[in-house]
Amino acid sequence: MGTKRIASVIPPEQILLWSIILAIGVGALLLSLPIAQVKAVSLLDVVFTATSATTVNGMFTIPIDNFSLFGKAVILFLVQIGGLGLITMTFLFLSMFMNLGLGSQLMAGKILEIENWKQIKQVLLLIIIVTLACEFLGTLCIFGVLASHYTVGMAWFIALFHSVSSFCSAGITLLEGGMSNYATNYVIVIVTMILMFVGELGFITWQEIGSWIKAKQERKQYRFSLHSKIVLYGSTVLLACTGIIFWILEHTNILANESAGASILSTFFYAISFRSTGFLLTGIGSFHLATIMLIMFISFVGSAPGSTGSGIKITTFAVFLAAIRAAILGKTTVYLKGRTIPLSQVFRAISIISLGLGWVILSTFCLLITEQGFTFIQILFEAMSAFSSLGMSTGITASLSSLGKLFIMSSMIIGRIGSFSLILALKLRKKKEVEFSYPEERVMLG
Repeated sequence: MGTKRIASVIPPEQILLWSIILAIGVGALLLSLPIAQVKAVSLLDVVFTATSATTVNGMFTIPIDNFSLFGKAVILFLVQIGGLGLITMTFLFLSMFMNLGLGSQLMAGKILEIENWKQIKQVLLLIIIVTLACEFLGTLCIFGVLASHYTVGMAWFIALFHSVSSFCSAGITLLEGGMSNYATNYVIVIVTMILMFVGELGFITWQEIGSWIKAKQERKQYRFSLHSKIVLYGSTVLLACTGIIFWILEHTNILANESAGASILSTFFYAISFRSTGFLLTGIGSFHLATIMLIMFISFVGSAPGSTGSGIKITTFAVFLAAIRAAILGKTTVYLKGRTIPLSQVFRAISIISLGLGWVILSTFCLLITEQGFTFIQILFEAMSAFSSLGMSTGITASLSSLGKLFIMSSMIIGRIGSFSLILALKLRKKKEVEFSYPEERVMLG
């Protein structure tokens, strides 16, 4: 079967779903090996760990130290392919050794959400180059801090693990005591913050920023795409609002004993981390309850499309807000930054948000039935954290029942590929039907 035939028969959403399941299966198999474990780990916890790493979530039911150096290396590998995407790496590998046909290029374009499929290979190379460069520089900086605390080999591995985890928005670290023990180490805090920000902004946006810088040097005009405009403006507004609200809520709480400079740095760190990564400089139990609600909202919105982060994506939220604005103003079209948004994308944005919220509510409802002894906010936060790949927890993950762990794993996978994409992946293909419209009739709306 030719690549063009495969592209028409197998929907991209199914390829994404099965690639994640395949990676989880291989990862769980490797983590089940005796060489991967220091202490015996149950099969369910092994699968949970593989799922969390592949979906760059970071929630664990057991301490990561239960795994050996080999096991941690497997987790690192899963985080890397989960952050970049197994399909991205596969297409890059194939493009190096063969000329991709039209079908493969169209498939890659749909999966990577790139309209100009002629630039697929360049974009794939950019993704790998940016990733390796950022992770390498991050590893060097962090190693300089850890060199005096660990053996040389272990310091390199922990630095690499932390760098990859930060860039891929996994929020997993091998630092002894976690990030909270390094909250006053400005090198690690700043490097982690930069890696998180670069990963969350998206590769397409970074490509356009590079093109803009090049055009400026050559004194030429350059126009950003609507996608990058939304990502850049939206990320700036979201980070600013998150930082301001967080500081207002926490300046007399967890930030009370910090200097002005440290307080500002911590605020920026959390504003970036809340979007998808989930690193914390202090225990989550110290946060104001309103901050917990803020975290859930920000993580649900998430990062940019084509980034290492998750959530419904900032472009989806922007289109949703634009649709609300159009409805309030009585407009029949939805527009953003001087461009009209296709109606199909408006419907898709509303569907993504509605289905995402619906799944979070459903999973919370199920967890409230299966899990006893936890508060409503703990269960809701756990469900939202799993769906948005945030990875934070109020400390109840390890105490979940077997059924509860299965619900959380399902949320991790659905959140990573998107609830709308999951429905498209599971939808049986039917013969193309002729489109027709019914007579129009208005109904009363509240």
